[in-house]
Amino acid sequence: MAPRGKRKRKSKKKGRSTGRLSRLRQLVAGFLFGRPLDEEVSDRLQEIKGLILIGASLWLLISMISHHAPIDSPDAAGHNWGGQAGFWFAHGALLAAGWGGYLVALLGLAWGFVLLARKEVAWPSLRLFGGVCFVLCASFLIQLGIGPELSAEHRIVEGQDGLVSPRFPYGPGGWLALVCVQDILVPKFGTPGLWILLTLLLLVSFTLATEMAFYPAIQSLAAWARERREKRGEGLGAALLRWFGGLFTGLWEFLSARDLEPADQTPAAPRAAAKRAAEPAGEEYEEDEYEDEEDEYEYEDEYEDEEDEDGYEEEEEEEPSECEVVPAPRRRGRAEVSSVTVGTLSYETPTPPRGPWTFPPLELLKAPGGSEAVADDLKVAATKLENVLRSFKVESEVVGAQVGPAVTLFELTVAQGTRMNSVTNLSQEITAALKAQSVRIIAPIPGRSTIGIEVPNKKRRIVRLRELIHKRAYDRSFMPLPLFLGMDAEGTPVVEDLSRMPHLLIAGTTGSGKSVCINTILASLLLTRSPHDVQMVLVDPKMVELQMFAKVPHLLLPVVTDARQASNVLNWLVEKMEGRYELFKDAGVRSIKAFNALGEEKLREKLGEHFSDERTPRHLPYIVVVIDEMADLMMVSKKEAEGAITRLAQKSRAVGVHVIVATQRPSTDVITGVIKGNLPTRIAFQVASKIDSRVILDAMGAEKLLGGGDMLYTPPQTSTIRRVQGALVEDEELQAVVDFVCGDSAPTFNQEIIQCATGTAKPGAGGAGSGPDDPLWVEAVRVVLKTRRGSASLLQRALSVGYTRASRLIDLMTEEGILGDHRGSKSREIMITLEDWEEQHGLPADLANADE
Repeated sequence: MAPRGKRKRKSKKKGRSTGRLSRLRQLVAGFLFGRPLDEEVSDRLQEIKGLILIGASLWLLISMISHHAPIDSPDAAGHNWGGQAGFWFAHGALLAAGWGGYLVALLGLAWGFVLLARKEVAWPSLRLFGGVCFVLCASFLIQLGIGPELSAEHRIVEGQDGLVSPRFPYGPGGWLALVCVQDILVPKFGTPGLWILLTLLLLVSFTLATEMAFYPAIQSLAAWARERREKRGEGLGAALLRWFGGLFTGLWEFLSARDLEPADQTPAAPRAAAKRAAEPAGEEYEEDEYEDEEDEYEYEDEYEDEEDEDGYEEEEEEEPSECEVVPAPRRRGRAEVSSVTVGTLSYETPTPPRGPWTFPPLELLKAPGGSEAVADDLKVAATKLENVLRSFKVESEVVGAQVGPAVTLFELTVAQGTRMNSVTNLSQEITAALKAQSVRIIAPIPGRSTIGIEVPNKKRRIVRLRELIHKRAYDRSFMPLPLFLGMDAEGTPVVEDLSRMPHLLIAGTTGSGKSVCINTILASLLLTRSPHDVQMVLVDPKMVELQMFAKVPHLLLPVVTDARQASNVLNWLVEKMEGRYELFKDAGVRSIKAFNALGEEKLREKLGEHFSDERTPRHLPYIVVVIDEMADLMMVSKKEAEGAITRLAQKSRAVGVHVIVATQRPSTDVITGVIKGNLPTRIAFQVASKIDSRVILDAMGAEKLLGGGDMLYTPPQTSTIRRVQGALVEDEELQAVVDFVCGDSAPTFNQEIIQCATGTAKPGAGGAGSGPDDPLWVEAVRVVLKTRRGSASLLQRALSVGYTRASRLIDLMTEEGILGDHRGSKSREIMITLEDWEEQHGLPADLANADE
C-alpha cells in the first residue's frame, strides 16, 4: 500500500490534469460545434479565432503581393512567398476578383483584430455576407471604370493596353466582373445607372461588414460648412482633412474596439476677476408655457436631431447673456439598434462657454471607455427564458434584447390569452434558471404589448459624468438646472432639469450609491452653472458627506451640520419664498424665468415707485437646498422641519427654490405622507425590503437592485419607473472640480441667513434694536395694518431692514396682539385695524393723516 502522502499528491495531480483536460475539451467543442462556454474559455477561444484569422489573412496578403509569374512557368510556385498553396490561393483570388482580392485579406485582418480585442462581433454571418458583397461591388466598379476595352471574348491576352498582366489575367476587375459588367449589367442599367447602383451597394455592404455609420461624416460636414460660413479662420484644407477624418470614425471604433477619446483639448481660460456686467433680457415667460414645452428638454433629441441648430444660435444672439456659448466639437451620432443590440454612445468633449465666469473644463473628469458591459450569450439566455416559461406552460418568444450598462433588457411576447401575472409570479424561477443575482420583470413595458425582463450583466460598465455632458447643457434656456444622472437600461443618457422636477427624493441603504448620486448632482451644477445662476444651501448632519463643498462660491452660508440650525434655515427659506412672491406680484410675472427675462428697464416700468436702485434685484438666482440625511433632521425637530419642507415643496417652484432630500432610512416616520406627496420625483437605490421600496416609489422593485449606483427613477410628470445606472464621480475628480471652481473666488455668505441659522444678530447687521422702543416700530405697524399682511419680507422691502430685525418686529406685533399666531402656509391674521390701533396709542390725527 502506498503512503498517504503519495496518494494525496497523486490525487491532486490527477485533479489538475482532469481540469486541464476538461477545459481543453470545452475549447475544442466550442471551436468545432459552437457549444456554450464559460467566460474564461470563451475569451480564450475568441483570441484563438482572432489569431488564426490574422495569420491566414497575412499569409494570403503576402501571397498575392508576391504573385508575379504566370501559371505555366515552371518556377511559378517557387517565387511565391506563400509557397505552392499560397500561389494557388492568390491566383484564385486575383483571377476571380482582380484588385478586389486584396480587400479579402484586409477585411480578414480587420475582423481578426476585433476578435483579438475580445469585442463581440454581432451577427457574424451578416458581416461575412457584407464582406463578400463589398469585394464584388469593388471589383465591378473597377471593371466599370476601365470601360469596354476588355470584353468576355478577350481572355488571357498579355499586354493589351496595359490592362491585362500575368497577375491579373482577366483584368483588374477579375473574371466575374469581366463577364457580368459589360455584357449583362451595362445593357440592363446603363453606365450612369450602374455607377449609382454599385456605389450605393458598395457603401451598404461596407456598413454591413464593418458596422461603420455615415451619420458622423454628415454631422462633421455640416459643422464644417457652418464654421466656414461664420468665418472662424479655419483653412479649407484643414476643414476638408477634418471632414475626411470624421468619415472613418465608425470604422476606427470597430477596429479599436473601444470608445473614441476626445480629440479637442481646450485649455481653461484664466478666471476673470470682473463680475457680471449685463443682465439677461427677453420676453416675458409664462408658467404655462414652461410646463408645456417638454420637447425642449428631451435629451435624446440632442443626439438624434440637430436641425434646430441654426435657430438656436440665432436665439442666443437675441438674448444677451454674460456667458457666451462657444460651439462645441463634433459629436458622433447614435448607432442603429437592431433586435439584439448593445446600447452604447460615445461623445466628444464639449467646450464650456467663455465669459466673466470660467466653467471647469471637462478634462478634470475621467474619460469614459475601457470597460464595456459584458452580458451572457444573448441567444443562450433567450432560450433559457423561453424554456423556463414553457416548463410552467407559458408560451413565449424573445423578440429583442438591449444591453445596458448594468442590465440586459429582454423583450418577449406571450401567447394570446396569457395573463401577465403568470410571468411575474415566476420571478424566482427565472432568477434560478439564469443563475442571476436578481431579475426585474416589467409587465407590460409601458407603451408596448410586450413584457420586459431585466437580467444583470456579467460585467457592468462604468458610466462617467464626462460622457453625459453635452454642449447645450451650458445654455440656461435649454435647462436652467441640468442634472446628469446616468444611463438607462437601453443605453440612453438620463438628463433631467431640476426646475421641472421640481423637488427630488433620494433614498437607499448604505453603499447603494446615494452619496455618489448627490455628488453627481452637485458636480452637474458646478460644471455648468455660475454662482450668478445658482446658489446652494447644504445641510449635512453627518458632518462629512458635503464638507468637500464648504468653500465653493455658490453657497449662501457655510454647510449646516446642526439639525436645529437647519430648521431655522428652512424657515428663512420659507420667508424668502414669500418675499419673492411679493416681488413677482408687484412685477406682474408668474415665474423666476419670466422675472429674470424682464431686464432693468421693464422692471422699473412695472414696479413704478416701488422700484429701488439699492434694494430691488435685477436678477434672481435659483436656490437649491440639499438635505443629505433627513432622518437626523426629523429626530431633532420633526414638526418644524416637516412644516418648512412641506411649504417649500408646495409653493417654491415658481420662485426658483428647489429641495433635494436624501435618506438612508426610508421609513414612514422619516418620509411622511405629507413630505412624499410633495416630492413627486424620486430616486430609489437598493433597499432592504419591499416595504421600503413601496415607501419611496409606491411600488416594489428597489429591493432587487444590484447596488453600486443601480437605481429606479421616476421622471417628473409621469409615474413610469426607469432603470438607471448612475454616473460615477470619484473623489479626486470632484476635488479637482471644486478646486477649480473655488480658484480665486471665495464664497460670499449671506449674513442674514447666517444670523437666522444661529439665532443671533450681529451688531449693525439688523440696524437698531427692535421692539416698541425701535424707531421703526410705529412705521412697521402702520405698514402691516395698511397692507393687512403680516410678513417679515414685506417689512424688509418697505423699511430696508434685515431679516432678523423684520422677524423680530413681526414677533413683537404678535405679542402685542396686533397679529395672530403663525398658521402654517396661511398668512397671520390681522387682529386690529389701523384706526383702532392709532386711537389706542393716542397718535395725533395730523401724524396719522401725514402718514396716510
